[in-house]
Amino acid sequence: MAGRALALAAAGPAPASGDLAFDVFRGDAVMGRHVLRFTPEADGRLTVSVEIDLAVAFGPITVYRYTHRNTESWAGGRLVAIRTRTDDDGTSYEVDGRAEGDGFVVQGADGRVEAPADVIPTSYWHPETPARPRWLDTQRGRLLDVAVADRGVVERPAPGGGTIDARAYDVTGDLTMTLWYRTGEPRWLGVAFDGRGREVSYRLARDTAPSPLRLARGDWQAPGMGA
Repeated sequence: MAGRALALAAAGPAPASGDLAFDVFRGDAVMGRHVLRFTPEADGRLTVSVEIDLAVAFGPITVYRYTHRNTESWAGGRLVAIRTRTDDDGTSYEVDGRAEGDGFVVQGADGRVEAPADVIPTSYWHPETPARPRWLDTQRGRLLDVAVADRGVVERPAPGGGTIDARAYDVTGDLTMTLWYRTGEPRWLGVAFDGRGREVSYRLARDTAPSPLRLARGDWQAPGMGA
């Protein structure tokens, strides 16, 4: 616990807002972009907006298209609301969730789901994601049971060239993937998974996001809130 407290203290002041942007590849071909935007609100909440736009084409013909829009509201380090809309190649999904008492209630593709108050959505930016055994599926509104194995430190591409030291986590269970987070401060650096027979992988393109440790703790600072 002492090491975690020191890490949180060392995170320093967070920028007022910012984003994480990823180029998404299927094999060696770019298939789209995934962008997360972090915005402080006047009421003290934090809004995290997620935009995913993917497409697979053969020549001039698009054979697969995926769009996802996700708006998360956080307060005091806790997810208090989520609303998502997804078009998975013509199949639509909607998820609406909110904090309710000592839990989090979600309405999704499988009806009403009651989740724990500290539920982590599958937007992956939250630094405690690898430590949690259950995640909230932001596309369907399901609770996912996962096992996460620490694969150690590897190198990941950095925006503009070079590499970043990252800790790799292999995920099995209801999802199968590999996640990467920056060492030291566990900022999300990407994901890889099977996409209909070919690997889909994320490469970080831009990083101006606030400190994820401070966001997770809920002590980020909005403009005009003082020191």
